[in-house]
Amino acid sequence: MNKAHTEQVRLFVAVPLPEAIKDHLTRWAQQNKTKLPFRKWTHPADYHITLQFLGETPMDKLERLKTALSDVQLPTFGLRLNTVGTFGPPKAPRILWTSVDGDLPSLGSLHKDVVRRTSPLGFVPEDRPYKPHITLARTFAGEGGLDAAPFSGFRSSEQWTADHFVLMRTHLRASPMYETIGKYPLSNR
Repeated sequence: MNKAHTEQVRLFVAVPLPEAIKDHLTRWAQQNKTKLPFRKWTHPADYHITLQFLGETPMDKLERLKTALSDVQLPTFGLRLNTVGTFGPPKAPRILWTSVDGDLPSLGSLHKDVVRRTSPLGFVPEDRPYKPHITLARTFAGEGGLDAAPFSGFRSSEQWTADHFVLMRTHLRASPMYETIGKYPLSNR
């Protein structure tokens, strides 16, 4: 059997963040790591907004996936950081994240179009509603619950224009762990 037919890569589609936004998140994380004891903090190069998790993908499907994603034709849109929150029970949250604000209808349209383009290739969308966010840390390691005080200290006037999205490959146990393997521009109409 051909190796390309058996080799698989772990993939997802995302909106990358500009360096200024990554820097802002990195500074906030550094200032709050001791107050927010999570086991694994996201490497600054790995900050992104997931559009669709694709999972383990055969290499022989990769070119068709890249072609499908290149068919997405949507305009650029503006985003900004919003608030910090968690997923999971308050006493032991799984994920620390920041939400985004701005042109969320356009971000939602991009998500839907990506899902529409990948579905014919066998990629299944998640059952839960789309909640755009940027993962900052995983697996709470503290005792007695989470101190929410640093959340109120999260302030950002940082805005940016999302002018492209990317196809990312995951390299488990690496840091940074995500590699861009495809870049897809949005139009400035």
